[in-house]
Amino acid sequence: MRGRTFLYVLPCVGEDYAKLGIGTDPMDRLQAFSPRYYELFDLQQGWLVEAETEQEARGWETQWKRQLRVHAAPAPLTVPARAGGHTEWLRGALAELGSLRDALELQGYTVHSSLHSWVRERISQQRELLASAEQAATSGFGTPSQWPAAIAHPGLLRMRDGLDAYVALQLPIQQLLSAELRAWHARNSLLLTFADDRW
Repeated sequence: MRGRTFLYVLPCVGEDYAKLGIGTDPMDRLQAFSPRYYELFDLQQGWLVEAETEQEARGWETQWKRQLRVHAAPAPLTVPARAGGHTEWLRGALAELGSLRDALELQGYTVHSSLHSWVRERISQQRELLASAEQAATSGFGTPSQWPAAIAHPGLLRMRDGLDAYVALQLPIQQLLSAELRAWHARNSLLLTFADDRW
């Protein structure tokens, strides 16, 4: 890791169970834990703190892990082993983690208190890439009306999960996609409903 590093806390949905870690790009970490990270993690309750260096962030992480050792828990079974970070899951520590975060904020560190807002901004900046992703998929599978179900190919699974992320985070992308792709996604989405007419 080089340059600015984040310490992150990723609480699981509906549980006092969270991942503590560091990284230069928390978005990469979220996606490594699950392509449907927006369903695994409670993004409203998650947060980030910006450190000046990797060493500083690693120091926080090491100190907090020692301090919260009694809360150590195994990684969820749904998290792939290749994602790593198996020693950094905590159960029953969200209140204490929040106090540690608040102490850093009082010291003047930049705290992103809503991971939801941070993630929403990050993927919003990538919306223009959707058209090129559709073109790339079209070169391999034909027009979206000809595409098989998402489960038929890893690339289509990534497409479905990525589009579901925009809907779950209520980001309007309707004008960036063809009507055929919107129809394919509606047939393949795992979300119960689409948010509203922005989709």
